[in-house]
Amino acid sequence: MNKQVLIINITRMGDLIQMVPLLSRLEEEWPGVAIDLIVDKEFAHVAGLIPGIRQVLMFDFQLLMDESRVRARDVVSLYQDLARWAQPLLQVGYDRVVNLTFNRRSAFLVKYFGCPDERGMTTAQDGSFMVKNPWMRYFVDFHVYRQLNRFNIVDLFALGGSGPGSFHPIRLYVSPDMQKWARTFLGQSGRPDVWIGIQVGASDPMKAWRPEYFGQVMARLSQQRQVGFVLIGTKKEEADVKQAMQCYRQAGGLGILCEAVGQTTVPQLVALLEQCQLMVTNDTGPMHMAVGVNTPVLNVSVGHVDFWETGPFGPGHWVVQPDIICGPCGFDKVCPHHACKDQIVPQEVAELCLHLLGACPFPSFSSKVRVYEGGVNEDQLGTFLIRAGSEEPRLAWYAEYWRQYWYKSFTSCPSRVPFPLTSPPDFPECEQMWRRLASQLDQLCIQVDTVLDLCRQRPIPVDTLKARQHQLTVDTFTMQQIARPSLAFGPLAMAFFRDTFSLEAATVGGMAEEYARAYHVFRTRVAENYTRLDEMFSHDPRRVLYVRAIG
Repeated sequence: MNKQVLIINITRMGDLIQMVPLLSRLEEEWPGVAIDLIVDKEFAHVAGLIPGIRQVLMFDFQLLMDESRVRARDVVSLYQDLARWAQPLLQVGYDRVVNLTFNRRSAFLVKYFGCPDERGMTTAQDGSFMVKNPWMRYFVDFHVYRQLNRFNIVDLFALGGSGPGSFHPIRLYVSPDMQKWARTFLGQSGRPDVWIGIQVGASDPMKAWRPEYFGQVMARLSQQRQVGFVLIGTKKEEADVKQAMQCYRQAGGLGILCEAVGQTTVPQLVALLEQCQLMVTNDTGPMHMAVGVNTPVLNVSVGHVDFWETGPFGPGHWVVQPDIICGPCGFDKVCPHHACKDQIVPQEVAELCLHLLGACPFPSFSSKVRVYEGGVNEDQLGTFLIRAGSEEPRLAWYAEYWRQYWYKSFTSCPSRVPFPLTSPPDFPECEQMWRRLASQLDQLCIQVDTVLDLCRQRPIPVDTLKARQHQLTVDTFTMQQIARPSLAFGPLAMAFFRDTFSLEAATVGGMAEEYARAYHVFRTRVAENYTRLDEMFSHDPRRVLYVRAIG
């Protein structure tokens, strides 16, 4: 009998589209696998575009959340409704449940199915939340060190829900009827040589480039090529689109305009994007749709968006990012200036568009931006190669170092990507940090073993246990405050923090054993990591100077 997998993905349209390569990876892992998908009722139309799904299962999770918030009904009865809806699925006998949504509703649902292979957020027997699978735990926490992250969430979904394998692009299904509709719709506006999709707005103004800059890019392009622009977006984005069009006309725009803002269904929008030869966009759901129909994307990445996380996935796509010290900013930040948006020059974006359309050589750029080209690396993962501008050397070094570290740790296979032969750019600081951490971690391991021994006693000496646990918590917090700012050890501290909260045991003794194991694993990881950095530095000519300096 073929394997059966259930995927839960109930929050965002973009997450559904970025999940598509996971389906191909599952088919590669288990040929003939049957995949069912649970979605929120609101996104059922998006699920219909995704190939490879046996059954789309819809529930109004948004209503459940709304009624829970306003206490229209008690929480128990709300979840009883969800359980009754899901009850027939218990008979399927899924071999794996993959939860790509990290909230309590999806976590309870995962545990309800009782599948032995759970991936993503679920609940322990005592009702506490936990995250299973190292890639899924990484997904929850990578925003803490997002400057060091080099995994697109497309790959995190595929690696966590299945495992390593071949590269699979995002692909969406467009029916022949929709293709015909799109050609007719565009034909009513004109027949330019090239259609370019333009997404001026975004769900969050923080991650939207200024509308007037989009207008200037369009004007410049129309003066160089016979182009048409397909303006897309929701009704809420109409004001921004009108502002872009006004600037376009003021700048002498000559192209054909096809206005589709608020006029299309999701399948129609995808069909329109398939007809385009290029899309210029903020980081949005339609950006991923364009990727899914193999339309090249030029993503203007501003605000709190980090294209390494959610940028256009795979070869043929490009990103322009401002080179600014505060960017990408945190999701909780309220920016008073939005200066990152003004560092990207519209004329330079237009010249890059012309290059991508084959109309001119690769342009030159100001020193205030970085330009990246999407690709696939030797590990069959999506990546970006810098084509203009420069990265901060220390961050770039550690970003690739940690990408390879986590890949090997989670897959047990070394990365096939060649690593630079250079040593850590801040090894003297690493050595000092190691000396501080080593003694602290030794002491913490002794303390946690003492707590474990107390949990094994009968009866448990509760007062003594509480005192030792309190001291362990205080000393652990002190250690983490020291380790977390370090690029060499901080990511390990964050992984350790998550491990101490992902406890599966149901008894005090069992949880104490898992808790103690997390400390010892952390201690081992830190020591192994320092040894590796030291070995790399041992081949560096700077080591002689460093040894002399401290000698």
